[in-house]
Amino acid sequence: MKWEFNHELRKEEFKNREDLTLTNLLFQDEEIEKEEINFETLREICFTKCKFNNVSFDNTYFGKVKFQNCELNNVTFSACNLNKVEVNNSKLINISFFESKITDSIVSECIIEYSKIENTEILNTLIDDTKWLENIHRHNKYEDNKFYKCRFIMDNFIDTHFKKCDLKTSHFEDIKINLDEFITSTLSLLNLLEIVSSKGILIED
Repeated sequence: MKWEFNHELRKEEFKNREDLTLTNLLFQDEEIEKEEINFETLREICFTKCKFNNVSFDNTYFGKVKFQNCELNNVTFSACNLNKVEVNNSKLINISFFESKITDSIVSECIIEYSKIENTEILNTLIDDTKWLENIHRHNKYEDNKFYKCRFIMDNFIDTHFKKCDLKTSHFEDIKINLDEFITSTLSLLNLLEIVSSKGILIED
């Protein structure tokens, strides 16, 4: 799952993207606003300390792309393919994934709030030390993922299947989910108690 860039990255400004081949580039300390990126390929790209506001990616391929210390607000990924993407120490607020696919990726030390993931696959991905708050997960497939030390607070899971996922080090608070969605995945006894208590069931010795 860990990977490195194959080539040295060249620093550019995102406002010049239409004149660039979006490969082997570094974008740093930029504010990227009201952009529509359609049918593009981003390969070996690093965004560092960038702020995205009201940006949409449509039918875009991401290969070996890093977001480090970034803020994404009201960003939409529609019919996108994200492969070997790393998101680190970033804040994702009101983002949307529709009919997209995320594979072999890493999300670490992030906050994901008030967002929507719908008709999307997340496969063979590590999500580490990440806080989820009041997100909606609808009609998704999460398979072979490791959710390590995550916190799910008031997330709503609707027809979202966890298949062969490891969630035993994570915590759940006031979430909405059908326990059948966890079949074939690994949970701890504490996980089960947290999930059941969120349904208003009291367990006594």
